[in-house]
Amino acid sequence: MGGKSDLCLCWWTCLPVDPIFGLHSGMRFSDCIGQQDVSRRLAAAYREGRVAHAQLFLGPEGSGNLAVALAYAQFLFCPNKSESDSCGACPTCRKMETLQYADLFFSYPVVTVKGRKEPPISEDYASDWRETLLGQGPYLDIDHWLGEISEEGKQGDFTVREALSIIRKMNMKGYESPLKIMIIWMAERMKTETANKLLKLLEEPPENSLFFLVANQSDQMLATVMSRVQVIRVNRISDEAILDQLVERGVNPERAAAVAHYSAGNWWRALGMVGEGDDGTDLFERFSSWMRCCYKGMVPEIFQWSNATAELTREQQKQFLQYSLEQIRQNIVLNYAGPDLTRMNEGEREFSRRFSPFIHDLNAVELMNELGKAHLDISRNVNSRIVLADLSLKVSKLLASSNR
Repeated sequence: MGGKSDLCLCWWTCLPVDPIFGLHSGMRFSDCIGQQDVSRRLAAAYREGRVAHAQLFLGPEGSGNLAVALAYAQFLFCPNKSESDSCGACPTCRKMETLQYADLFFSYPVVTVKGRKEPPISEDYASDWRETLLGQGPYLDIDHWLGEISEEGKQGDFTVREALSIIRKMNMKGYESPLKIMIIWMAERMKTETANKLLKLLEEPPENSLFFLVANQSDQMLATVMSRVQVIRVNRISDEAILDQLVERGVNPERAAAVAHYSAGNWWRALGMVGEGDDGTDLFERFSSWMRCCYKGMVPEIFQWSNATAELTREQQKQFLQYSLEQIRQNIVLNYAGPDLTRMNEGEREFSRRFSPFIHDLNAVELMNELGKAHLDISRNVNSRIVLADLSLKVSKLLASSNR
């Protein structure tokens, strides 16, 4: 295991009560946090004979799209299912819960091993995947997974050899069931040449074969893949659902409310914040001070801020950029729809009362685009100091030049 995994395991074991998914990755719909609506739609699709052979479970990071895909797989495999869920008690469900069901396959991003001639495939990391998914649960993010199998900084992807492995597995006969299911996690990381190898299989799969693609961002996927899948949208988890789950597990209600707000629908992030003793208020303080520096054109302070923020972990930097993007969106809502429709706490509302006039139709889209690009660059391990300094100067220009 890499050094990053030790940090993640540390915050996980600091949870005040047993984590929700410890040693329980195969699951039922009823265990998917805040996803009752999509679970009902999937169960209804089965009852009505409308199960598409290739489906994309599309949802933001931490929303539980992998959890929903796993629950749907267990529901379809379960011989004793009810109208709305798997039974959770039969031998099939018990095997699913320990990821030992022979007709469930996984594909996920992997990294090249130094000194190895053949390109890596998921099978090379099968034991790591099973251990991570069972121990950490199906809400984990890509950074955590890559930290488990490599040194920090390596980018995972799907090799062409992985596509050939998928084709081989899905053309085999079912072992325990006539049905076979392939779950492809983080499908947006699939390279063009790898995806092209799978297009025919996605369009004309072998009999009794299902493909569940799981992704966070559809705009990074090939149009040829998108045209071959049915999109199942998994929405961000509501603040209320996260709050209820945290309180149920022993977190102080006031702190749980703060974590629910700042985790922004990301259960994995909420768990991390609880384990690290973070209530998220530093996100607001960092954002408000950054915006003041940018608006006033305080270049030395901007570079000081960029250097300080670059000292955060890559995951913390991504979280901050996501929070900043959300604050820009909320200020747009405040300007055009009023405070009743905003998702803000008291401190954010007070700051935005003065800040929102500087976010409008002349700069809002470009601000969000620049934040999105920076988030993508940080995810790809581009130098953080350069990314954050460049972003800050662009934000400063956008705030100042379009001030109305």
